[in-house]
Order: sequence, then C-alpha cells, then structure tokens
Amino acid sequence: MRARFVPSIVKHRRAVGVAAGVALALTAVSYDSRRVDAPSTPAPAAGAAPAAAARAAAPEFAPTVDAALLVTPEAQAHFAREHFQSRARAFFAQAAALDAAAREHEARALAADIDVYEQRRMLSAGEAMTLRIGLVDATAATPAERADGVAAIVARYESDGQQREARWLAQQASDSAFQRYKTRESAIVAEVMAMAQIPDGLSRDDYLRRRLEAERVAAMQ
Repeated sequence: MRARFVPSIVKHRRAVGVAAGVALALTAVSYDSRRVDAPSTPAPAAGAAPAAAARAAAPEFAPTVDAALLVTPEAQAHFAREHFQSRARAFFAQAAALDAAAREHEARALAADIDVYEQRRMLSAGEAMTLRIGLVDATAATPAERADGVAAIVARYESDGQQREARWLAQQASDSAFQRYKTRESAIVAEVMAMAQIPDGLSRDDYLRRRLEAERVAAMQ
C-alpha cells in the first residue's frame, strides 16, 4: 500500500505544487494563535529568542496599542508565530538561491519549530507533514533523495496514525459506558430496519439517528 501511496503523493504535488499546501499549513498556525504559547525557536535570525521578534514587531503597533500589552506572553507568542510564518514563507520562496549550508541550516531550524507547533497541537498531522515535505523538496540534492525523504515522512505519519488509532481502540475497550452502548447498538439498528412504519413522520435514517443518540446519552448516565 505504501509503495502505491508515496508515488501518488509525489505526482499530485508535482501537479499542483507544494506551495499551496505549505501556505494552508502556515495559515493554520496563524488561525490557532490564541490556543497555546508559541515555540521558543522562532526568531528574527537563526538562534535568536522569540522576544526579539516581539520587540522587532512591537513598534508597528505602538501607536494604537498600550505598550504594556506588547510585552505580555500572549503578545510575544503572537509576534513569534508571525515571525515563524514570515521565515517559512521566505525560505520556501528563496531556498533555491541559498547555498547548500545555509539552506540546510534554515531547514533544520524550521523543522524544529514545526516539531514544537505540532506537539502543542497548533498544526495537525497533515499540515505538519505538508510542511516537512516542503522542506525535503527545498533541500534534497537529487530526485532519489527527495523520493526517499518523502517516503520516510509518509511512513512516519502512517505509523503515528496507526498508533493513535490503537490507543483510541484500547481506551474504548476499557470504557464501560461505550461497551454498554455497543451492546445495544446492533439491536437498535436491526429493530429500526425491520419497522414497517417510522414514527413522527421521520425518515428511517433520521429515526435511527434519534434512537442511537438517545441510547448514547442513556449509556453515559
């Protein structure tokens, strides 16, 4: 399955470009800006602290915003996220013009930021994967290296997804309320599907949905 999946990703990306997916992923970081603190690595230059990004951006807002608000953790987190987005967009746009060492250095710094945003759930798995693939596209020296890098990223996220699913199933298996619901679910479906007339003028699907919802509520009590 994986052998078929990876080439299909590569073909799709070649057709529509990685840039659109990268832009969407970066937009997600901005959209979720109030959810959690920003990672510590985004900065005006490689290795600097996010507070520097906040200080650099703060004067732009000074005429209309209380200066005290500009140094709050929330404000500095916002400025750091904005700077991360700016750095990432600039890197993807200019990577081909950088020398190999500079390109690799900036790609590693961005990858570290992606790690933190993903851990803090500011990027979904799909968004983080898209950004990581963009980094591979920008830094791979040969088509073979690019294909191997993409395959490794896809394999990693497939494995992570399988592990999350396994943990969810294990959790549900130990949930007594969920097990009570599952015990009744099949019986309710069979009962509704066998009914000649459906009450209250509902469609069969709507009535089944109502019954199952009521059973879920009852099982949780």
